[in-house]
Order: sequence, then structure tokens, then C-alpha cells
Amino acid sequence: MAKISILGTGAWATALGCCLSYNNHEVHMWGIDQKEVNDINSGTNKKYFGDAKLFSSLSASTDISESLKGSKIILIAVPSTVIVEVLEKVKPLLNKKNHYLFINVAKGLDQNTNDVWSKTIRKTLKNFNVDLVTIIGPSFAIDVFNKKPTVVNVVSKKQEVSKTAAELFNSSFFKVVPIKDEIGAQVLAALKNLLAIAIGISQENHDSINTISALLTQGVNEIQLISKFMGAKDKTILSFCGIGDIFLTCTSDKSRNFTFGREIFRDGVKKVIEENKKTVEGYKVHPIVSEIINTNNLDTPIFKLIINVLSNKLDPKDFVANFLEELMKSNKIN
Repeated sequence: MAKISILGTGAWATALGCCLSYNNHEVHMWGIDQKEVNDINSGTNKKYFGDAKLFSSLSASTDISESLKGSKIILIAVPSTVIVEVLEKVKPLLNKKNHYLFINVAKGLDQNTNDVWSKTIRKTLKNFNVDLVTIIGPSFAIDVFNKKPTVVNVVSKKQEVSKTAAELFNSSFFKVVPIKDEIGAQVLAALKNLLAIAIGISQENHDSINTISALLTQGVNEIQLISKFMGAKDKTILSFCGIGDIFLTCTSDKSRNFTFGREIFRDGVKKVIEENKKTVEGYKVHPIVSEIINTNNLDTPIFKLIINVLSNKLDPKDFVANFLEELMKSNKIN
């Protein structure tokens, strides 16, 4: 069995740590919250999972060198805003003679480069012998932690590396399916968050499956159009990281982006942003998506409208009515 280090002690880091521990791997986590670290070493992570017990093979430390000691498999599960900063701390602890497998679970795009996270991570670690995979797909941490049947994708430049990573995680309840479109998988992950905000607004406004169905149908078409201009392959949207993650993120109150949409309908964007302490990926990525849509003159009524909402150019309460009007213009038969 492998010795695996996890950067992060949050909900997703802990859930994946439990998946790995379930498969008898030795897992060492690193975090900056001493209370979380103490809880993990006591067999719980109360902040996210209450008194539910963790595996005894799961440990944690605030000392990053201790967490990385002897490990050649490193899972990156810190907030995306600090990925590069944390990797800079990791680099002096790596041996250039060794080969490492890094596992990325960050979704969305790097706001500093407007690119997918796998490119940023590779660039940061370019002087080391590193293979990188990204695990991505329809999965809430609480459901994975509770061993609910879950299927996600793993993507990499090398299929054999994806298969190696999948084998680390695969179990009776958690399955990892390799696919080849590394760029597309990450682009879809970013775009579906914006659609989830739009559908959250709709749900709070109308509470209608009819409206959700309309937004999902048009939204998936727009996601496929935008993602193609960002380098995605057409068929990737049919993967677990595509339609699977779109459905999950756009229809559940466990989704931060869906919930954010509901909240901004009630209270407005400015107030919710000021009060929200959790990362809302869709809000962060909307300027990047706006630039792509405008540069390529793409016909995307939902995405244009939700970007206007997030830019305080459109009242969330007018979103659905405007969508219906724009939809008819967009689908007009010439």
C-alpha cells in the first residue's frame, strides 16, 4: 500500500483521505488549523463531519515537512486561491531525483492566468519529475465521506498515469473513470458553476421544474459552445465530469453555487458577497467567461444574463423574464 500526503484538512481533503484510508493506504494530511489537525489525530473532523469516526491510518500535522516525509504521492486539496503559495512551500521539500505523482482536485480556472489549474500546477513544478492528474466529477464531500456510491473522472496527459491514480481510490463505493480531455474536464467544471447560480436564482424565483428544465437544456448547449472555444472536445460533456457534474451542481442545495443563486435573488449580489465566507467558484470565474464570450461573439443568452447579474447590471429578479425574451431571439427561425 502507498504512503500518500494530502495538502489540506477541509471537507473534500478529509473525504478523499477516508477513501484512501479505506483502501489501506497510509495517509498524512497537512493543514494550518490546529484544531482541525487535533481533531483528525483524535479520529474526527468535527467542523465538517461531526463526531463521525475517521480511519486510524489517517493523521495530520501543521508541519508540512512532517506530512510530506517519505511520500511520493501528493494530493492538492487546499483552496484554489492558495495553491501556488502552498506549492512554493512544498518545492524545497521535494527531491529532484525522485518521481512524484501529484493529484489535483481544484475546480475552476486560475484567475491570475485565465487558464486551467493543471497548467498552473505543472508550471509551478516544472523543475521536478512530476506526473499530474486531476480528479473531477459529480461528488459532494459529505456523500463520499458517508460512502454513498460515487463515480468521478480522472484526467491526465498520460492514460497510464490516470489509471494508476484511479487504482489508488477505486473501491466498492467510489469509482474513478479515466478520460483523456484534461482541458475540457476542467473547463466544464468552471462553466457549470455559472449555470448553477442561474438555476439557483430561478429556483428561488419560481420553484418550478419546468423552468429548471428549460435553463438546463439551454445552459448545456451554451456550455458546450463556450467550452469548445476554450479547448474542450465535444464528447467530454457526456462524461461524469460533464453532464453528471452539471446535474449535481445545478439541482442541489448542497451546491454552494446553486445556493448562492438562491441567496442573491433574495438579498442581491453585493450583500451576499460581503457576507459569504465560502468560495463561490461561479462568481470568481465570471469575468474570464465574459471575456471569452465577448471576444468570440458567442450566442449565449443565459451566460450573458448571469454575468450581467453578477456584475450588478441586471436585477436577479428580472433574470428569468429576460432569459425567456433572449431565448426567443436566439432561437428565432430565419
